[in-house]
Amino acid sequence: MYVDSHQHFWKLSRGDYSWMTPDMKVLYKDFFPEDLEPLIKDKNITQTVIVQAADTVAETEFTLSLASKHDFIAGVVGWVDLDSNKAKDDIDKLCESNFLKGFRPMIHDIQDDEWMLKENLSENLKYMNKKNLTFDALVRPNHLKHLIKFVNKYDFLPVVIDHIAKPVIINSEIDEWKKDMTELSKANNVHCKFSGIVTEVGKEYKKNQLDPYIDFILNLFGSDKLMWGSDWPVLTMADSYGNWFDLAMDYCSSFSEDEKNKIFSLNAKNFYNL
Repeated sequence: MYVDSHQHFWKLSRGDYSWMTPDMKVLYKDFFPEDLEPLIKDKNITQTVIVQAADTVAETEFTLSLASKHDFIAGVVGWVDLDSNKAKDDIDKLCESNFLKGFRPMIHDIQDDEWMLKENLSENLKYMNKKNLTFDALVRPNHLKHLIKFVNKYDFLPVVIDHIAKPVIINSEIDEWKKDMTELSKANNVHCKFSGIVTEVGKEYKKNQLDPYIDFILNLFGSDKLMWGSDWPVLTMADSYGNWFDLAMDYCSSFSEDEKNKIFSLNAKNFYNL
């Protein structure tokens, strides 16, 4: 029985998905639990974690309401404005739901690459930790040197790097990314999501394009600090749910059953306290 550590739902009429435009034909429609349920059943996935897809508290409330109605949803990673003086009030309000497990600022959409190091975030990040919440780092390679400072500064905060930090696979950019990810892997508070990789290339991806990145990550973070995620429905821009699950399993074929169980289940359960 497996856990999907990273998936999304959305309802376009809510109007808070500013990053999504009608030309994104595959994604520009509603995605609900009823759409995902048959896909996870097919792969014996019994729990999922919804991750925010809009930078509004209202969208987090929407996903929390979905979690309360569907047994397979085990947790929600939401959003609050960590720059705001009212962040603590928003955190308290959202924590009324036991499904809230952490927050994800949309760092890769913030103009300032060093935003995460702003001193005025410190109090709210400490408050997150006090509430036993986690931090999803939605970053690209240009953020990694700042993230190294961040995870050392807030070494008490559980951090997971989403989508192996979105390396530019399509251009075979790897050396600097490897160096920075190696540094990040040394921090005790850092995990990494084995997710969002095929979409960095697109529908025409070839396995040999992915190999150097995935082999490196599997070796670097190992079975104790990696967690598999689908990134569905964003995944559907490049492949199907079942194909990505099978490919990820294939990449992990050299791991023992216990090690695979960590990557595809236990690490997410422990990190998010599911």
